[in-house]
Amino acid sequence: MNLPTLQDEKKQVCRMLRTKNSFASYANVDETPWQEGDSTTAVYWCLGTMETAGPDDDYAHPSTCRAGRSCFRADEE
Repeated sequence: MNLPTLQDEKKQVCRMLRTKNSFASYANVDETPWQEGDSTTAVYWCLGTMETAGPDDDYAHPSTCRAGRSCFRADEE
């Protein structure tokens, strides 16, 4: 399966991907967004399965939960 990489800045992560950091707001902190997957301690899960794997049994992580994956869901606008 050919998935876009994190370097492809125009692609977004699946809207079903979550981590504890996605609910936090850190004022005056210059951190990279959680969607980039840079944290070495973050645990990611899929809202569709509520597990660390998505409906396709692949890992839930910003590097894999991108357009091109069969279960990918884009942001609703």
